[in-house]
Amino acid sequence: MKKNTFIVLFLLIILTLVACGTNANKLQENTVIQLPPAEVEVKEGDFIYRLFSEKDVYENGDIAVFAELTYVGSDDSIEIYHAASPFYFPIEEKTREIEIGYGMAEPLITTILHKDKPFREKYTFSGRYGENDKKEYIKFVKEIANNGFPEGKYIIHGKAEFFTHNKNGTDQTNYTLNADIGFSVMK
Repeated sequence: MKKNTFIVLFLLIILTLVACGTNANKLQENTVIQLPPAEVEVKEGDFIYRLFSEKDVYENGDIAVFAELTYVGSDDSIEIYHAASPFYFPIEEKTREIEIGYGMAEPLITTILHKDKPFREKYTFSGRYGENDKKEYIKFVKEIANNGFPEGKYIIHGKAEFFTHNKNGTDQTNYTLNADIGFSVMK
């Protein structure tokens, strides 16, 4: 009799654990992923950094994301110094929980910004992977590189990073302007 009671109690515990596990998985699947807006503007000093997506929702494939930097100071123009681009576009895909950095060459480039005229660049994918990366990450990067963005919920953690010199060339001011935007890709 004790043996039967033990077996029944054991089975009830197992069923309870399985049921709880099933509900936890459904809850995770049904969790709404909140994305930031598709356009953000940040002002620091004499500069406005704008990061935006042309759409909130895309179909599988290409996306249209842009970064702009506008000088709004008192001079007619200003020189900024940066890597190959002042703009960085690291990506996070929320449903897969994958983050892709944004690599670029880092020579010292000079760009002249004219007052109130945005300097604009379109996002281009620059994801890389190495032999030590997880298989899911490598597969995801290859998918984007070969076919564009697959279905998912994306956040771009954009950044404009550059520095300026004063008119004498003696004082350097560093700028890092950050903005996050979000968009979805559907089938």
